[in-house]
Amino acid sequence: MRHSSYHTPSLPSRIGRVLLVLLCSAGVLSGGFLLLCGLGVLSPAAISQQVSAWLHPPAASTPASAPAEDLSLPEENDPFQGVFLSLDQLADAQTLADGYDGVILPMKTADGALGYVSALPLAADAGASSGDPDRNEALRALNDTPGLYTVAQVSCLRDSALVREEPGLSLHRVSGSPWLDESRQGWLDPAQPQVQSYLIGLCRELAQLGFDEILLTDCGFPTQGDLDSLRAVEEKEETLETFCRQLQGALADTPVTLSVMGQRDSVTADPVSGQTTALLATFGRVWTQAEDQEALAAFDPVVLPADT
Repeated sequence: MRHSSYHTPSLPSRIGRVLLVLLCSAGVLSGGFLLLCGLGVLSPAAISQQVSAWLHPPAASTPASAPAEDLSLPEENDPFQGVFLSLDQLADAQTLADGYDGVILPMKTADGALGYVSALPLAADAGASSGDPDRNEALRALNDTPGLYTVAQVSCLRDSALVREEPGLSLHRVSGSPWLDESRQGWLDPAQPQVQSYLIGLCRELAQLGFDEILLTDCGFPTQGDLDSLRAVEEKEETLETFCRQLQGALADTPVTLSVMGQRDSVTADPVSGQTTALLATFGRVWTQAEDQEALAAFDPVVLPADT
């Protein structure tokens, strides 16, 4: 009996044959692919894009959501509405203030007269203090009234009483005499240290009386009257800013708000008043006359009542 000489291939031999068949098949396919690409039947770029699309399918499109609607109401800052009262109306101030945000009281007028009794020697020498010995207590009581906002109006550099007492503290004419405006009122020179200390002292006294706000009117150099006869003042803007900064610093330890009456020319390149927009921005509030409100609109100014 003959025995067959055929032997079953080993496992490694069979794996090798399979790999050989696969390589031959891959070669045939590669050659066919290159031939088709060369003939323009297939496009490698198009195939690449299709494969990329399969591997990275686009995310399902979702409709863009509308921006969330802001349902909050805008804050509205109603302009401050004050009422001007004369000093003989102090007893009725609370009643007269009904419907207004606060009362405005004349604590220093253009002629230099004070609406209270000052302890400053210069105020006494100039005869500027109030002659009512009970005035300060009445003012303190008014300023302590719950819910009542009080504003002390101070004619800052316009002061005939002090000019008469101390002519050297005034702005001068070219001739050397004190300069007077069209209302025959004198003006103080803010560069004078004695003027600075006097006005700082007055404002500190008003803060101690309990006023919520001190409004500086005539805080600048004259803009009306015979300006040609006024002796030239060098560096108006710097001089006025230095004075205002000193005043602001002197009141920094008090709760009072220091505000100012803005001048229309502050928005110009060379303001006659010496006020600049940069200076106005340093005050707690800017006031204005009705006719200047548009020019100073950037400061959201409060219009001073016409009675002042």
